[in-house]
Amino acid sequence: MNLQITKIEIRNFRSARNLSLSPGTLAVLVGKNDSGKSNILRALNLFFNGKTVPSKELDFNTDHNIFNQPNRRAKEISVKLEISMPESYRATNGDYVIWERRWREEGLVHDKYVGKRRTPGPRGGVSLADVDIPDRSNVHALLRNINFVYIPAIKDLEYFSELRASIYNVIAEVADREFRGSSANFEQAISNQLTDLTDRITTSLGFKSRLALPKDLSHIFESLDFLSNDQDISLDARGDGIKARHIPLILKFMADKKRSLQVRGAQPHNFIWGYEEPENNLELSSCVELADQFWGFVDDGISQIFLTTHSPVFYNLHRRQNEDEDGNKITCHHIFREAEAEGTKQAEELSNLDERMGTTAIFAPFVTDLEDRVRQQERARTEVEALVKANRRKLFVEGPSDKLILDKALAVFAPNRVAEIDVTTRDSAGINYVIDMLLSWRSQAKHHPELPRAAGLLDHDPEAAAAINEWNRVPSNVISAKCFKLPMPPHLLPAIQAGFRVPVVLESLYDREAWDYAASRGHLKNRQVRKVIPYELNNSIINGETTLNDHLHDDWAIFVKQEFEQAGKGQMARYFANRPNEIFQRRLQFLENLINEIISYLFPTPEYRPL
Repeated sequence: MNLQITKIEIRNFRSARNLSLSPGTLAVLVGKNDSGKSNILRALNLFFNGKTVPSKELDFNTDHNIFNQPNRRAKEISVKLEISMPESYRATNGDYVIWERRWREEGLVHDKYVGKRRTPGPRGGVSLADVDIPDRSNVHALLRNINFVYIPAIKDLEYFSELRASIYNVIAEVADREFRGSSANFEQAISNQLTDLTDRITTSLGFKSRLALPKDLSHIFESLDFLSNDQDISLDARGDGIKARHIPLILKFMADKKRSLQVRGAQPHNFIWGYEEPENNLELSSCVELADQFWGFVDDGISQIFLTTHSPVFYNLHRRQNEDEDGNKITCHHIFREAEAEGTKQAEELSNLDERMGTTAIFAPFVTDLEDRVRQQERARTEVEALVKANRRKLFVEGPSDKLILDKALAVFAPNRVAEIDVTTRDSAGINYVIDMLLSWRSQAKHHPELPRAAGLLDHDPEAAAAINEWNRVPSNVISAKCFKLPMPPHLLPAIQAGFRVPVVLESLYDREAWDYAASRGHLKNRQVRKVIPYELNNSIINGETTLNDHLHDDWAIFVKQEFEQAGKGQMARYFANRPNEIFQRRLQFLENLINEIISYLFPTPEYRPL
């Protein structure tokens, strides 16, 4: 278990006169501009690194809260942290440590920490007792090994140069031997080319001259570059958003490398990030990906992350926690300042946060939906990257029941091609899954022209029809991925012609015999008929002018009045998938044309002729 800051108290630092908050492992500080949220990160940087920001020393006259005018004591800035201890340290050092640092005009004047132990009281309460931490305790080294990293809001070229230079310090420790050998070889290569110059210096000046690399190569690493794509595009030439996405990856790399240096029995390094406005220069999809990345980092080597933000993508992260998870894993803190004299405060509750941040209640759900779509698309991209390696044709469908039926249909109607096609889906896939997979497949095909084609299959309803038309009308899409729809089954056509808007979903493909069988097994339920009957007929029924049964025929009434229970869908799909081929072919003959269309698209070669 890593240590963690569980409470922060800031006194008289910039806008914070008397501010207290209890952060989680991922603590999101949200507030309007000039609310003082950045001052929390600056106070932490001052505490651990002795600077308010990496390039600026404490200026007491500027950084001390101007509204603090003590009568007796000297003006002070105080930062007090409550830091939880890993389980193995608690027996002799307490459950947590209170560490306080205070500054006056002359500089740091107080730096002390003490252990605290919680003891259950006889009547159910909890008492606290001080614990003197022994001089030889490992806690001293543990606290010294806290690495607080401050990432500014403006991530300019100077910051990236400093970040790249810091890579050197880490890998120089990890690979000291390799560095020394490489440096010697490099020096020798240069020396061999400049022998004439060094010989002349020796002859002219009377002392031997040789070339040597500087001991500190960090300035060389400032020019370290990351090249992307086959064109070797420099990171400096990429957009600000791409550059910003490199930052947490570089920081995580350095944390992992630093941790790898730990010798057996040594005190571990703990990494805490103070990250200003990660959403800067990022479009929504990158924001979502970065938010998910932070979510993963707090369980993978980073002790704690503090974020300041204006974006709902980040400040709504705490709402993603499951009820059974630790409620303090991700915390959101609304930071505000109503009056200069009162200073920065934390709101007691988070209701109506969207409105307070200027995001209307109407707009907020759309942001959440967009986040979900981005995450779905990212999941699809990851899945497709794995599928592409197999270099096989794919048919993406809306769910497991669809897969059972389509696997069987391919075996029955295209037996010479069935082994070459993978029907792919996931639980509760739906329309978005199919379109996202096609989108990712098209994206992969741009970089891999040799990639075989993929197809998608959707229901035959208005929503699906809109998605299919939107996808297939783009010529660049259908070059590598095309979307198809379920055919209209002949037994449902009379109901459709009578004006009933019965959706053509997988279960609609089953004939009347199958529906009667499903009814006998309890797999059907009453449909909300008003959703499928003609509007005029609905009005007539409401007015008592007619009844629904007057407009139904026994042959197809069940399709209008009933629909499948969720549990029955899978069972009926398995029932049909297990029928002998000749029975399946006879009862679902109308699927043959669909299968031939899909095969013709997936195998656009003259040698194939549908059976």
